[in-house]
Amino acid sequence: MLSFKLATSNGLKYDGEAYEITLPTKAGPVSIFEDHMPMISAALPGILGVRKKSNDGDNDMEKFAINGGVIEVDGKTVSFVADEVTAAEDITEHEAAAAVARAEDLVKNAETQTELHEAHRVLQHSSAQLQLAKLKSRHHN
Repeated sequence: MLSFKLATSNGLKYDGEAYEITLPTKAGPVSIFEDHMPMISAALPGILGVRKKSNDGDNDMEKFAINGGVIEVDGKTVSFVADEVTAAEDITEHEAAAAVARAEDLVKNAETQTELHEAHRVLQHSSAQLQLAKLKSRHHN
């Protein structure tokens, strides 16, 4: 088992054991298991999944929308730090869709490169939240 900590500037979102951690990276999705080679890597915005037990199915994974971040693995412990992390229970599909629409307006109305960059960051995280909310609603139906 891995010891996994998922942290933001607002505190820990997850602190416990995990069988597998999955997350999006530039090279594609990465799955981390016990005894994974040591690494430090950047994650992309998307869904981070935590499989707590080896026999848990994909629908049993605890999932979080992340805006990117940094992961550090040493084989037995995994730490992930991000500015924004949203747990499935913290967002509804309606709220996430509204956030995507607001972010799309930000992109459309950006007047500077800085505003455009920030608007794209907000859009990526909002899109990950919407994906998470849709996964949650499919799982509960």
